[in-house]
Amino acid sequence: MDAQLETAPSRPDSWVITEGRPVRQDPTEFDPEAEKGVVKEYRISEIGRYLLNPGPIEIRKRLVGCEAHPKPTMLNRALQRVPGWGKTRRRKPDVLLTGLKLKFPAFRDPDLDAHFKKMVDELRGFDPFAKKLARLAPRRLSHLIGICEDIGGGYSYLKLQGSADEKIRYLSSHAGRAVRVTIHRAHVSDGMFELRAYPATGFDAAHTYRLYAYSRDGQPAACVLTSLGNLDYRLPDPQAVKYLSLLEHVLSSSPEFRRCFEACFAGRCRPVRLFFNRQLEVDYSKANLPEIYRDAFRNSATALSGRNLVKPVLNYLQVAVSLSYLLPPDSADQRLFTHICILHDLRALEPLRKSLPAVYAEMSQRAFSSEAGRYYVLDSITGSTHAD
Repeated sequence: MDAQLETAPSRPDSWVITEGRPVRQDPTEFDPEAEKGVVKEYRISEIGRYLLNPGPIEIRKRLVGCEAHPKPTMLNRALQRVPGWGKTRRRKPDVLLTGLKLKFPAFRDPDLDAHFKKMVDELRGFDPFAKKLARLAPRRLSHLIGICEDIGGGYSYLKLQGSADEKIRYLSSHAGRAVRVTIHRAHVSDGMFELRAYPATGFDAAHTYRLYAYSRDGQPAACVLTSLGNLDYRLPDPQAVKYLSLLEHVLSSSPEFRRCFEACFAGRCRPVRLFFNRQLEVDYSKANLPEIYRDAFRNSATALSGRNLVKPVLNYLQVAVSLSYLLPPDSADQRLFTHICILHDLRALEPLRKSLPAVYAEMSQRAFSSEAGRYYVLDSITGSTHAD
């Protein structure tokens, strides 16, 4: 990455983006199709540049099997054109999964680690998956698609390259192992960011990059410049800047989340994914009040009966910012840890403005203002699941 030789924000150990400020800048200097008008400038860190970058990234997933799609026979092709018959009678693909499910952390002794891997390779011949692959007839296959197991137990497809014979050989030699998978960018879906491609060496907090937000063809646009002032990349979704702004405020408002974040991006843990989720499973109308509200009731003269007024509004306008990570590879603990910071939009508390003014004032004082809105930290949750 080309670094901007400029002053990074205070708190350099865990920053993502600065507040945007209007600047006198002609956006046509870096985007010929930009419209002249208001231009807002941000500074983003190496983490921010990674999260917004539209370029492809490479991660690793465990290859655990394949889907074998047979070629349709002439009779099948004819029957598929029969209304109401072809689709229901179409032959389903065969799903083949390896029995090599065990996953062990790397041994610190390189000789012991190499010996253990050799033992696992020798056991491959006893895996029924290899025998099932050998019985496949390449000339009768239309598609052969790999199946990968993701961290946390999810599954995804892997596009295989080459002829059917080459795909079978690849599956036979790599089943049960971690393989390289290329995905289109770090921002894989709305609010979901893939972090496994971020360098394990951590980041240099002193490096900053300029991000400009402006208008293009009547629509919001944004881009990042290199250290020389040239165009680095345009953002496919300029609204993604709001996620970075929200993350920056979470780091400032939640010490627990910031410590977890710093451990991940300093190389002490392995970050997996960052997710901004608006559909939560926590029902605060039935659960106990979060600590922040218990404090508010203790510190004010508000009657405890007011709790019944608070609970119904807590389930609206929430955003859960979750950071999932693994411990270092040499750790015996292979669980997937997730730290969740639940934010609550201050607009949800409007019904309390008159009925519980002291509680509303307390939450309003705790709230921060971001480009995504005014939020306060409602709750913080930490959990873990097995990585396999």
